[in-house]
Amino acid sequence: MEWMLDIQLGRRNLSPIQRIAVAEKYRPIYEKQAKENMSLGGGDKKSGSQNSSTPINPENKVDVRAKLAKTAGVSTDTYSKGKKILDSDNEELKQEVLSGEKSINAGYKELT
Repeated sequence: MEWMLDIQLGRRNLSPIQRIAVAEKYRPIYEKQAKENMSLGGGDKKSGSQNSSTPINPENKVDVRAKLAKTAGVSTDTYSKGKKILDSDNEELKQEVLSGEKSINAGYKELT
């Protein structure tokens, strides 16, 4: 599945919002990595505490939003705005942004 997503993201004609939609399919993979790191670090899942004698190596930390934004080739702010648009119930706005009639920023401002 990752190979298919990589091919889709390699297409040059995708707009930023379309790349965000494809990158969202990576979310379960990155969330799984983040959850594994949390369990390796000995964090208490109920309280979210990270107090442990075996700290997580900073190189192995997984910031899901940052990784998805990098995968989509956009900033984390643009990624968050695009995701909010894609998750909204406003189908007309989604289509306007997906078709390029509106930018992600303009669509986000209209949504909020």
